[in-house]
Amino acid sequence: MKQTADVEIPADVLRRLDALSRRTQRPMSDIATEALSDYLDARDVAVQEPELFVSNATVLGWLKTWGTADETDAPVADIRKPS
Repeated sequence: MKQTADVEIPADVLRRLDALSRRTQRPMSDIATEALSDYLDARDVAVQEPELFVSNATVLGWLKTWGTADETDAPVADIRKPS
């Protein structure tokens, strides 16, 4: 079910949206809806996924292997940011 919402956007964004609408022969509302949905999905994922980091000790150990016969691939995250 579609609903109408009033949204103020800068004139340059509206021009770009109009140009894309004409090029793709799609309604501006469909393009805007898709863009907003993609943006919200990305934000939801960022909120849901914990932030992962590689510890300093792990990075330093990895860097010591650079240029050696025992050089290793980049390390995987071993620290999870607390909620």
